[in-house]
Amino acid sequence: MSDRFLFQGNNKYDNYFEGWYVKCTDPKNELSIALIPGVAHFSENESFIQYNISYKHSQWSGKLTYPRSAFDTVGYPETVLLPNVVLSEKGVKASLDDGDNRIRLNLSFGIFSPVKQSFFAPTIMGPLEYVRMPCSHNIVSMNHKVTGWVYLNGERISVQDGRGYIEKDRGHSFPSRYVWAQCNHFKENPRASLFLAVALLEKGRWSSQGNIAVYHDGEKEHRFASYLGTKATVCANKAFGGYTVQLKNSFKTLSVSVKITGDHPLVAPMNARMDYIIKETIQASMLIEFSQCRGNSEKLSSNYAAAEKVNWV
Repeated sequence: MSDRFLFQGNNKYDNYFEGWYVKCTDPKNELSIALIPGVAHFSENESFIQYNISYKHSQWSGKLTYPRSAFDTVGYPETVLLPNVVLSEKGVKASLDDGDNRIRLNLSFGIFSPVKQSFFAPTIMGPLEYVRMPCSHNIVSMNHKVTGWVYLNGERISVQDGRGYIEKDRGHSFPSRYVWAQCNHFKENPRASLFLAVALLEKGRWSSQGNIAVYHDGEKEHRFASYLGTKATVCANKAFGGYTVQLKNSFKTLSVSVKITGDHPLVAPMNARMDYIIKETIQASMLIEFSQCRGNSEKLSSNYAAAEKVNWV
């Protein structure tokens, strides 16, 4: 099976994007950071890094854009290079100046926790990985330790026991309608982690709602997906700007309720352009309940989830 971290956009220069989503959560410092480095080949070829940061009662987000030629990958294990940004499976270093924001960080990653791979499902996309979809999604690590330091506008923050998550996207457009959520810090089970997405899948004249999700209880991966027979319902809650997702198959059920607070704008690829504004929070409240037909149910909660809701009302 291929290395899920590797850049796959070599020799792709027309209507193509690829990016990494790198998240670190450190509840002891009330800190959450998401970095999104990548490339976009649309009307204007570019490389970029986006950031979304929540620290105590302050939030920052933004995007720094560079020429496409400023992006490179070197070595093996592969290292991603952008101006003042170095990302690999070992960690991330960045020095970002964006208006009044001065962001410096040096974070090291522990052992990754990838999702299972097989010939049928080489990625979380399952057999759709073999089809050229508008957006292909991949999970690099559900959960890993993060240590190091961060400077936010001159204040030094020591990260000793952070938790990390990395995923990737590539293709030519995000889904026009989707919900997405991720969390790996739960009060009741520190080893648990969750990822989910429900989206409108479109290819040519064909369209269908699809779902993918992984709940890892710290010992075992529990996967939900359309290609495994999972049925999903999404109920948007206008009162608190969030949503509830119910995922169910013949053997198990997963319910995830998300309350979106403190969301900030990011730019997403949509319809062959890198200018679609979405809102993401990295300080969402999350409640999940997981149950199996022959087993006890598990209820978990967190205030350190990441979440998006795009064109879902």
